[in-house]
This record gives sequence, C-alpha cells and structure tokens, in this order.
Amino acid sequence: MKRLLGVGVLSLGLLAQARGQSGAAEQPGSPLSDAPRRTWGLSVDWLPLLASGYHFSLERSLGGLGGRQTVVLTPQLYRGLVGELTSDRHEGNADRVRGFGLAAQHRFYLGAQPTPLAGTYLAYGLNYQHFRLDFQAPGWQPELAADGLYYYQYGLRNQTETIDRYGATLVVGHQLEAPGSPFFLDIFMGLGLRQATSRTTTPSPQFATTSSDYGHAGAYLPVGFRLGLHL
Repeated sequence: MKRLLGVGVLSLGLLAQARGQSGAAEQPGSPLSDAPRRTWGLSVDWLPLLASGYHFSLERSLGGLGGRQTVVLTPQLYRGLVGELTSDRHEGNADRVRGFGLAAQHRFYLGAQPTPLAGTYLAYGLNYQHFRLDFQAPGWQPELAADGLYYYQYGLRNQTETIDRYGATLVVGHQLEAPGSPFFLDIFMGLGLRQATSRTTTPSPQFATTSSDYGHAGAYLPVGFRLGLHL
C-alpha cells in the first residue's frame, strides 16, 4: 500500500511538473503564443521603377527554423523609356528598354524577435537580367540616291543593344510590420558585384556609363525599399 501511494505521489508530481513546464512555454499573452503565424510575404520594390523596372518579391519561411530563415524570389520585368536617371545617353522618347530577370536570396533574421519575417536581417543572393535597348545613335548607313546608286550617309540611326548581366549581392536590411496590420516596409542596402556582356549595332556599348545603367559591370551598392503584405 505504501508502495502504491508512493508511486501515485511521484506520478502526480511528474504530471504537475510537466504541466508547469508546458504552461511556462505557452502562457496566454506570452510573445510566443501571440506571435502571428506568418509564412509568406509579397512585396514590390519601388526604386526599379526609375529604370522602367518592375520587381515583385515572394518570401517564404524555411520550415522548422522558427521563421528566422527565409528564401526570397524576385521576378523582374522591364518595359518603358530609358531616362536620364538611368543612363547618360538617351534621345527623348526614342530610347526604350525591354527585359526580364530573376533574383534569389537567402535571409537570416537576427535576434529573438518572436514575429516571423520581421526585424533586422543579413542576406546573400544571386541574380540574372536580360535587356534589349532600342535607341538612336549616329552611324553610317547606305541610302539610295537620285541617280539610283547607294551612298553611305552619316546621321541618327535606329540601333539596338542586347545585354546579359549576372551578379551576387550581400545586404543588410530591416523589415518592419505596421502594428495590427499585415502590411510591412522592407529597407535594405549592401554590396554587390556583377558581370555583363553586350551585343550592339554600334561600334561600342552605349549603356554602361553609370552604376545604375543597364550594362554596368563591377562593384555597386544595391539599395531599395519594398512595400508588401504578409500572409
């Protein structure tokens, strides 16, 4: 009888301890129990709009890591005018860009922030872009003269330049969610390195003059801010 009583008391003690530990881990109102279950993020980067670019990002938490590591995929579309903020050379509405791209990024959120997909992060990534530029530039071209013969004439001509660019980035950023709302702001900056190849109808590439130009290669500073929605 004493043995049974001792076993019963020991069992009750172990059960109480287990319930106490469970309650301490998930007390109502604790940061962990109140943390929203965010696993997806959709956002738009606004700075590429200055280069007629449209960047849409999809962020996904990696399972089993508490939402503190994520993968971000960013499809890119380019279509529109070439502006003076992008390139040193442009001829009004005559110079246009079309293109596409894709960037992939692995993020590490820092600290013990209980809300997934929020806080300061470090990230590294790879990207690829393809551009086709239609523009006007001086050049020689055969033209039919009144005597029925062709003569080379110098003047503004329709030209094209095709660019393939790829690179890698290392950035630091901060993702801030609006209180009581699924909307967020993501601001980032860092260091990047990229290579580019171009094929053009002019004697030399025309769109590699500044760090924001479509054909720029070498080191650059990736910066941006995204507005988005957590799901």
